[in-house]
Amino acid sequence: MLRNLLLIALFFSLVACKSSNPRPVQSFSSSTSHFVPKAVHTVSSTLGSQYIGDINPGKYENLKKYWVAQKKNYCGVCSAVIVINAARKNTHLTQDNIFSDDIKKIILPETVAKMGLTLRELTNILKTKAKGFTTTRYPAHTSGLDLFREQLIQNNENESFMIANFSRQSIAGMGMNQGHFSIVAGYNADKKQVLILEVNGAKESFWISDKNLFTAMKAIDPVSQIPRGWIITGK
Repeated sequence: MLRNLLLIALFFSLVACKSSNPRPVQSFSSSTSHFVPKAVHTVSSTLGSQYIGDINPGKYENLKKYWVAQKKNYCGVCSAVIVINAARKNTHLTQDNIFSDDIKKIILPETVAKMGLTLRELTNILKTKAKGFTTTRYPAHTSGLDLFREQLIQNNENESFMIANFSRQSIAGMGMNQGHFSIVAGYNADKKQVLILEVNGAKESFWISDKNLFTAMKAIDPVSQIPRGWIITGK
């Protein structure tokens, strides 16, 4: 009888410990923010033209020389091809020949065509393909808006390139599942506006506030199950 009573007491003590100390649930991103439409201005709009007039357009113009339209679901691959060619001042790399044997060990082209890339996968592609470059990945949730703004300012003047991975749905205020890669081609620090060189040929390049872009980068990637972010690569 005493043994049974002790077992019962132990059972209730364990239940009490479990209920009083629930395992915390990690929350990466506020879902509410992704259901608020974000203001964007195309480069051909009145405001878009004004923003470009206030910055040094050198990097934007250089990137446009090597711009190509993405193949379906190849926004990350296309972004990598553009920045590598712009850095090397040639057009030797394409969305097809980038898939050398070493890149196929990271991900197969048919997989990209179906699912696209994660931030980590694109980082590994750049580290493998852009020999002599320094490539660093910055997940939004661990890097922060202040660092993002600092690097946007640096990106205006240095010879490196920045690729942003964000949710189109978040920008449209429709959630956060649909991800996209494109290139950061400029930053108007006074207006806090980021110039995105759009790699989707059906869409126009645009300006968006640094805060709104950062919010869209905090959207969780359904494949990796962590928020998105940005990559800096260059010499």
